[in-house]
Amino acid sequence: MQKLYFKVGYTLTGLILFIALVYMGIGYFIYSTLAKADPGCSVDCENTPGSYQDNSKESDFPFEKYIVDYWESHQYSAGDEDIQIDAWWIPIDRNGPGEAPVVILVHGLRSSKYDSDILLVAAILNQAGFNTLLFDQRDHGMSTIEDGKISIGTKEYRDVIASVDWLVNTQSINPKSIGIYGLSMGAGTAAIAFGLDNRIQAAILDSGFSDLYTIVEEELQREGYPPWLAKGAIWSAFIFGNETLLEPSPKLAFKNHDDRPIFAIHGTSDTRVLPHNTSDMESLATKYGANLTIWLAENAIHSGVKFMYLEDFSNRVVEFFGSNLEGILKDNKE
Repeated sequence: MQKLYFKVGYTLTGLILFIALVYMGIGYFIYSTLAKADPGCSVDCENTPGSYQDNSKESDFPFEKYIVDYWESHQYSAGDEDIQIDAWWIPIDRNGPGEAPVVILVHGLRSSKYDSDILLVAAILNQAGFNTLLFDQRDHGMSTIEDGKISIGTKEYRDVIASVDWLVNTQSINPKSIGIYGLSMGAGTAAIAFGLDNRIQAAILDSGFSDLYTIVEEELQREGYPPWLAKGAIWSAFIFGNETLLEPSPKLAFKNHDDRPIFAIHGTSDTRVLPHNTSDMESLATKYGANLTIWLAENAIHSGVKFMYLEDFSNRVVEFFGSNLEGILKDNKE
């Protein structure tokens, strides 16, 4: 009888180990598939701050009204060994940044500084008198390919902090004049950096999120996988990719707010990053006493608020940064 018990015990242990290995194997497959980066500029390589369009679909949007005359290309260290960030610096004019405030713009997942969505926001701000800095996050655009994987902000936030360092140390920018705008995954990245670097004075989170576990679950569902595989994907990312996908968290923007303002924007028809991800920020703001304003724009799709509500978007974004950043605005709109 004792031998039978041992045999059953070994069998159950083997079965449990087998199930665990299968679960982890599926998790690794999902992680390696969904986290795969797509560096470069794809169909947008011809785009620049002076001439760009939406190359992903037909559009009659008047992008030609939202361009800039002068910008500079720069590269700087991301703070991690061998990581170089590729950036476009758009001062208010060719004479330099003057005393105008600066907004760092952070693009979304598998996107880049060449994307028309982020270039439009840069032009809106520059025409209103702001300096702007657009950069490619690691494993995106023309910045260094670190491991070919996306970390949903948990490593990319270092690229934001390196951008702040570059502004302060190379361009002699007053930290009190620095704000940040993040789009989609860039909003999560921006939120982490905002929570860890109090030199950033104000943040706009467009189509973003604050709970990384929830966003992993919803990404799995969007790709047709059951959400209960989320833990397997996260564990596999840690074991096989040395990725801690849940830390640091965008929630730090609220926990470490230091009374710096946050403006969260989301379209109610967003199916890419569900709008509840922004609505849920309200409870975080209440919990930590953060200065949060939310705009849920009716019927706008992912990253679509700026297109559906262009005038309102422009006014709100310019007013938010103008009211919360030190510096003197110079109207650049012709």
